[in-house]
Amino acid sequence: MFDSKMLTSFVIKSSLCKYSNMKIGGKATYLLAPHSLSDLSSILVEANSLGLKILPVGGGSNILFGNVGNRVIILDAYLPELFEVDNETVIASSNQKISSFIDMCAQYELGGLEFIAGIPAHIGGAIHMNAGAFGKCIFDYLLWVEYIDKHGKINKIDFKSIKFGYRTTSIDGFITKAAFNMEKKTKEQIIADKKDIISKRLERHPYDYPSLGSTFKNPAGKYAGKLIEECGLKGLQQGGAEISKKHANFIINKGSATFEEVIELINIIQETVSREKGINLELEVKVIN
Repeated sequence: MFDSKMLTSFVIKSSLCKYSNMKIGGKATYLLAPHSLSDLSSILVEANSLGLKILPVGGGSNILFGNVGNRVIILDAYLPELFEVDNETVIASSNQKISSFIDMCAQYELGGLEFIAGIPAHIGGAIHMNAGAFGKCIFDYLLWVEYIDKHGKINKIDFKSIKFGYRTTSIDGFITKAAFNMEKKTKEQIIADKKDIISKRLERHPYDYPSLGSTFKNPAGKYAGKLIEECGLKGLQQGGAEISKKHANFIINKGSATFEEVIELINIIQETVSREKGINLELEVKVIN
């Protein structure tokens, strides 16, 4: 057991299920809630010196918590919030919720990111996973990112220097803020576009139960949900976990699902799709166990 008075001074005694959109998770030795960037920097330095793995958690929209061991799990909820506008450039802290960010931009008649409306993530998480939908991704608007590395150093990196792809980026650190080049749009149009995107998500996706969004990445030229459905797995249950009847690429928590039950469904999907379709589905959700 590692012992660090500095780390334990930031520990909050709460279950991880509170910080996952799937509502699954147990206790963590180091569930930390820094209140300043100085606190965050100190935590990262200490965790690195102890050889502990670090996991930033924002909206918890794509993290499935199992046994997290001695990972240092850092919440962004209590860090300072930032929102600045300079012409068509918007600078925001990483802990801004996507929905709030879009609404605040609308007050300045700046739009563009409405395509990710409805995703229960924070700006930092959306950048880390290069969130996208409807043919667009967040890197289409990104200018630069500021992050703190494991040595406690603040780095500012231009988007051109960041390697990114489908649901992946090369950023290795805790994102603190980012700048975006937004589009001039009327407030009314931004609100209308946001409502339209959310309406499409509600129509296609199972928002009536907790989930982590798309479980698997779409293989090139194909849709994971369609492959899963064609294999007859839609609606399959393991305990309280179910492959959604509405969209087969969503695994939902019907009220009492456990980590093990979700993993069992993930394994069944991967094995079945591999056997019947010859395709290896890659996880989009992040499994911490």
